[in-house]
Amino acid sequence: MVSRAQQGEVEAFMVLAREYEKQIFGLIYRLTKDREDAADLTQETLLRAFSGIKNFRLRSSFHTWIHKIAVNLTLNHLRKNLGYKERGEGFDEDKKEEQLEGHFPSPEEVSMNEELTVRLEKAIDELPLIYKTAFTLVIFQGLTHAQAAAILGCSESTISWKIHEARKMLKEKLKPYFGLMKEV
Repeated sequence: MVSRAQQGEVEAFMVLAREYEKQIFGLIYRLTKDREDAADLTQETLLRAFSGIKNFRLRSSFHTWIHKIAVNLTLNHLRKNLGYKERGEGFDEDKKEEQLEGHFPSPEEVSMNEELTVRLEKAIDELPLIYKTAFTLVIFQGLTHAQAAAILGCSESTISWKIHEARKMLKEKLKPYFGLMKEV
């Protein structure tokens, strides 16, 4: 598909765009917390990929290449708009975790889980941008450390370190909350 798109076949690029659009949107939304910005940046990513596909040299996978475009556009956007941190919505309330094996949580458990979700989301949002980006690529996008390293232009060990540091920061920010939790 990539080679067909490089030869100017628009339909081939459209197949690639449809394949990656939701993934790219999810990544950008996780970083911006703004649906409009995520939609705009997703479209900009696809436009840049379309206009640059002929120059894509296959030194990395198309997946890595298009994610790198998305991350770079998003980081540039966030750097220009420093007030991004508190803008945005939390988790999609329509996607609640399914009930497992007939266990129905008490109202206290539901409240505690919702509060933990909000606190975790806020703690992730407050991470320094480069840690948040590495964390999002690996944890939420499911990329390998090698893929994240290729996107961010650093080594795998740097990605591992950034994720380790992000987890330490999250643990520290959520430390007071963990003392209130009980095993379910």
